[in-house]
Amino acid sequence: MTARSDSQRRKAKRRQLLRKLRNKYRAVLINESTYEERFSFRLSRINVILLAVVLFIFNALFVAAVIVYTPLKEYIPGYSNQKVKMNAYRALIAADSLEQAMVVRDAYINNLRNVLSGKLPADSATLTVPTTTMPTAQDLKASPADSLMREEVRSEEAYSVHSTVPAGALDRLGLPGLLFFPPLRGVVTSTFNASEGHYGIDIVTKADEAVKACLDGTVIMASWTSDAGYVIQIQHTTDLVSVYKHNAVLLKKVGDHVDAGEVIAIVGNSGELTTGPHLHFELWSGGKAVDPQTYINFK
Repeated sequence: MTARSDSQRRKAKRRQLLRKLRNKYRAVLINESTYEERFSFRLSRINVILLAVVLFIFNALFVAAVIVYTPLKEYIPGYSNQKVKMNAYRALIAADSLEQAMVVRDAYINNLRNVLSGKLPADSATLTVPTTTMPTAQDLKASPADSLMREEVRSEEAYSVHSTVPAGALDRLGLPGLLFFPPLRGVVTSTFNASEGHYGIDIVTKADEAVKACLDGTVIMASWTSDAGYVIQIQHTTDLVSVYKHNAVLLKKVGDHVDAGEVIAIVGNSGELTTGPHLHFELWSGGKAVDPQTYINFK
């Protein structure tokens, strides 16, 4: 009986507490002078508790948002900003680089110390056997066969009109393998057209411009013709010839050796087949005319 009565009392207390939480109360705002009711609302204790919990949650969310999304978080003790983190990362990288540099420096100093102290073994430079005899003039004298070969080569090249390019070099390299010097820079007004009998190109430029040799060679023709005026031809390699027509003045004569880029004539308007100051330039390889623009830039 006693246990049942205790259980009943506890149930009665719980029911009484729930009634108190659910009891409705009315809050009224009254004008003090006229006792007129201005505002009123009904609530219970459980409503007040729920409202307090909701307000607390909203307040916590607002404070968290202010800390996360505003600079105010920097004033919180123990919180580091992004700049501090970046500086710390850069300091870490610099420290790692310095550590590697110190390792390299220590290895260099250690090797240098070993070299100076003689701890390292001798290299091959110190193990060579010095010569005991010196070469004499008789040892360095050319042999009869070598002297005959030198004289033969000298006699063959004494009256050669070819350039220093060895025979057969053009066959091995081809024209693209040669470095041409532009004889004149200007505007190409007439291009190469072998089918129409125009075996070169016409380059127009200012009067009195210098005409230059496109390669090293020997002058094989320097004369006047009625059609082309003052003409100069240069033999370059075994079968390569360059032709320069309509010049005003020729500065080289037959037999002269010229270098690439050396001035050989002055642009003119000589000859019957011309309408103004220009250079007619031709390039012949193996007796066949080739297009100079394929190998030389005239701009």
